[in-house]
Amino acid sequence: MGSIKIIPLKSLDKSLFENALFITGYQGFGMVGYLTTRHLVRELKLEKIGLIRTKHMPEVTLYGDGGLLYPFELYAGEVSGRKVLVLLNNAVPHIHERTDYAEFAASLMKAFKVDEAVLVGGLDPSLKESEDEKYRWIPIGRTRISLNAPILKNRHVIGPLALTMMFVEAYGLNGVVVLAYTDLYKPDPRASAVAVEIVGELLNTKIDTSSLLEEAKIIDAIEMEREKIEKAMESELAEKKSRLSYI
Repeated sequence: MGSIKIIPLKSLDKSLFENALFITGYQGFGMVGYLTTRHLVRELKLEKIGLIRTKHMPEVTLYGDGGLLYPFELYAGEVSGRKVLVLLNNAVPHIHERTDYAEFAASLMKAFKVDEAVLVGGLDPSLKESEDEKYRWIPIGRTRISLNAPILKNRHVIGPLALTMMFVEAYGLNGVVVLAYTDLYKPDPRASAVAVEIVGELLNTKIDTSSLLEEAKIIDAIEMEREKIEKAMESELAEKKSRLSYI
């Protein structure tokens, strides 16, 4: 972890974050973890307090309403009297330092003495036992959180989320993993809206998800248009082949 460190943008007095709810996720299935944490940062109006510096940082940024975008950003705030920390992963950690990055995230939680961790990801919808089922979850350590959904048992979790889960438990921390059923191969804001609602319940506040649902409609419209174009191209190709057979 020597090459990974936090660069403060604001005061990082650890006592200010004691007993906070720590939330993070990655750009995995449906990009659920990323879309969820990005939405939370925006809707809860959290303050950017630091960035995570890695050895192999992606060489890309952009300037927006929140200033420069960093690959890995730490946000903080207070919601309904509850301290909140969000690690926003605008990029995926380099494959050669994902283990170190996940351990660093857990060590950060330990150093800040957070109360609970909430790790967010996506889940294969083929595991659904009913159409009403929106997500499953996994408890970590001796968490006091109990969610109204089935626990995911005897199923593999992969990627940076799995590494983070392991280090959170190994460091003696408590928390939950929220896995919303998602489209596996494209961004799924609807699944992220499910995760956002769960976080809202944990914070005893209602978090608006209308922008996520609007994004989902746009993605659906683009997907429908793409399918129409593909069908038209297939039909045209079939017609050309049919004509060639008579030459």
